[in-house]
Amino acid sequence: MKLKKLSLLLLANLVGLSLMAEGYQINSQSARQVGMGHLGTALKLGSESMLFNPAGLSFMKGQYEVSLGASAIFSKVKYMNDSYSVETDNPMGTPLFGYAGFRISDKFFAGISITNPVGNSLVWPENWVGAHHIQNISLKAFSIQPTISYKLNDKLSFGAGLMVDFGSFTIEKALTRMGALNPLGLLNPAFKPVLDMYANEPSVTAKLEGESKIAMGFNAGILYTPNDKLSIGVSYRSKVMMEVTDGMTAVSYAGPEMLSMITTVNTMMPGAVPIPPIDGKKFTAALPIPSNLNVGVAYQTSEKLLLSAEVQYVGWKAYDKLTIGYGSDAGNLQLVSNKNFKNSMIYRVGGEYTFSEKLNWRFGAIYDMTPVDKMLYSPETPGANKLSITTGISYKPIDMLTIDLGFQALVGEKVRGYVPETWNPTVNFVGDYKATALIPALGFKFNF
Repeated sequence: MKLKKLSLLLLANLVGLSLMAEGYQINSQSARQVGMGHLGTALKLGSESMLFNPAGLSFMKGQYEVSLGASAIFSKVKYMNDSYSVETDNPMGTPLFGYAGFRISDKFFAGISITNPVGNSLVWPENWVGAHHIQNISLKAFSIQPTISYKLNDKLSFGAGLMVDFGSFTIEKALTRMGALNPLGLLNPAFKPVLDMYANEPSVTAKLEGESKIAMGFNAGILYTPNDKLSIGVSYRSKVMMEVTDGMTAVSYAGPEMLSMITTVNTMMPGAVPIPPIDGKKFTAALPIPSNLNVGVAYQTSEKLLLSAEVQYVGWKAYDKLTIGYGSDAGNLQLVSNKNFKNSMIYRVGGEYTFSEKLNWRFGAIYDMTPVDKMLYSPETPGANKLSITTGISYKPIDMLTIDLGFQALVGEKVRGYVPETWNPTVNFVGDYKATALIPALGFKFNF
């Protein structure tokens, strides 16, 4: 096998670059709505409608409204195969949100928001059995959305916003499987002390970092309220393609002894341990933020109880493959990694009960269907159908301030996943995956 082909295999092992619903989309952009199943397409949420349905901005109360807050994501993924099991040690995720709306006239409203539409943070043990697939990944993306909304009358309103998205990522993974170099100790006993010294560490690791160029999309919606009890909403967020044009790669070794040993092996037997020439080299990649079509209905069953339901159609099919490219200084290495995501659905139901003018209670449930192909199942994005139960309260201590608290508990189905090994496509990396998460959220809304 030629060195370039071997290098491509190692490069494939490196760059399954992936991003969190269920692929890597974040749905916790309002503390108020986290408690209500994160639905809002058919609701009049004031400034927060800029995300859920821009048409709802037209029903903002007061002259100005500002909503600020954050969620804390405590997530964990467990991998199991036969008697072996391991869990991620993920840092706390902190998606932020901010909305500011203002009234231009009785019919025109405008605003601007900043949210985290996608993200992912997984930290596997650096020496786990799948370290050659992923050790850790961190993705952060932000969306700034200036928005306008027009209320034709008390029954019908329209809204649209321009999404300006940008972000960054870091990903690390081993370039060689744990123990893959052990046969070198049989070929030359002088190598065995080095192999023993680093027996529990990956021999070679690569780290990719990059920032995306600014990308643009749009968010638009319609809200129809035929009577005082019923409202119907439709909203659409377009796909946005995030492009990394100047990503940087760094290759590191378990220690100087490992570097010396691999250098010696390759001098004696060229290409025996083919490390691709990517250290310090730039790469390009393109990652989609999927489109979202939301249809919702809300009904005021009584003076105190509001119920709502909606479906969200997520265009995950846009993530059918990932292409990573290096320039001529790295031999024009290129990899096309098949993902084969499919479009998926999210189902939401929720309600709000008003105890008094100062206190509301919310509840909800979410069923989020996975877009991930189980035969191309990578531990970077361990997808599964997920069920969430949510609850929350709002308290208004004074007329101009509302404090929102939300909480979501998420449990994913156990999934048996397979992905072909790059060193031998006839062999699969196999295992069972189980994901859980707890998501508290805190928000403050100010009306002027």
